Amino acid sequence: MKINKITPLEASQPIFQQKPLSAPLAQAKVSMSKSMLVIAVVLALVVVALWFLWPVILLNSIHLQKESLDYLTEQFYSGDSKADFIILGVCFLYGILHSLGPGHGKVVVSTYLATNETRLKAGIFITMCSAVVQALVAVGLVSTFVFVFHQTMRKLNTTVSELATYSGVLVALLGIQLIYSAVKYLYASSKANQHHQHGDNCACGHKHSANAAELNTISKPKEYLMIILSIGLRPCSGAILVLFFANLTHLYWLGVIGAFLMAIGTAITTSSIAFLTVTGRKFIQYYTKSTRSSISVVLPTLVKCLAGLFLIVLGVLLIVIPSYGMSPIFS
Repeated sequence: MKINKITPLEASQPIFQQKPLSAPLAQAKVSMSKSMLVIAVVLALVVVALWFLWPVILLNSIHLQKESLDYLTEQFYSGDSKADFIILGVCFLYGILHSLGPGHGKVVVSTYLATNETRLKAGIFITMCSAVVQALVAVGLVSTFVFVFHQTMRKLNTTVSELATYSGVLVALLGIQLIYSAVKYLYASSKANQHHQHGDNCACGHKHSANAAELNTISKPKEYLMIILSIGLRPCSGAILVLFFANLTHLYWLGVIGAFLMAIGTAITTSSIAFLTVTGRKFIQYYTKSTRSSISVVLPTLVKCLAGLFLIVLGVLLIVIPSYGMSPIFS
C-alpha cells in the first residue's frame, strides 16, 4: 500500500489571508488624515492668535464703538437726507463691533455649544434668535416708555438694569439645567450598561445605552429658549441710544431699522463664534470617538457639570453686581 507524503503548510501561506486595502481606500484615508491635520493646525493657530491678540481686539472694538456712536449722533443732527444710508451702515458696523466686546451672551452660547451635542444649524439659530430678541426688546422698551408712558431716559435705564438682573436669573437656571441633564445622561447610561452585557458587535436587536440626542430631545428646546431669553432680555445699549437720538430728531423709523441692522451685525459675529465652537468640539470628538471606556462617558459629563457650575456663578454675578443699564450717565 502506497502512502502519500503529507507536506506541511508553509508559514508564509496562511489559510485565511486578509485582503490588503484597495488603493483608492488607502488614498482616501491618507487624504482624510491630512485634511484633519490641516484643520487641527488652523484651529491651533486661531486659538493662539486670539489668546495674544484678544486684548488689542477688545480695546480697539470699544474705541471704535465709541467713535461709531459719536458719528451716529452727528449724522442724526446733520439733517442731510443722504445721511440716512450712512446711519444704517454705521449701525450694522456697530453691531459687529459691539458683539466683539465684553458681554455674557458670547460666554453663554460658547459654553453651551462646547459642552452639548448641538448641530451647527441649531447654534446659528440660537445666535440669530438671540440677536432678534435683543432688537425687539430694545424697540419695545423705547417705544413703550416714549410714546405710551412718556417717561425719561433715567426711568428707562432703571428698567434695563432690572432686565439685566432677570437675564442673570435665566443664566443661572440654564446652568442648573445643564447639570441636571448631565447627571440624567450618566445615570441612564450606567443603568443601560448594567442591564446586561454584550459584545461590541452584538445582534440582540436593541440598544445598550441611550445617546445624547435621545436623552435631550425634550430638554433641548427648553435650553434653547433659556439661552435666547437670557441673552435677548438684556437689550443692546447701542440700539437704545440710537432709538433715543432718532426720537429726538423725529427719525424714529430710521432708529428702528438701525436697531435691527445692529442685530444682524451682532448675529454675524456670534454665529462665527458658534461655528468655531461647534467645529472645535466635533474635531475633538472625531479623535476620541473610538474610546469605549467609562472615561468616555464620565469625562463629558464632568465637563458639562463644570460648564453648568460656571454658568450658575456667572448668573449670580449678573444678579449681585449692580448694572448701569445703558450708561452710568442715565443712572
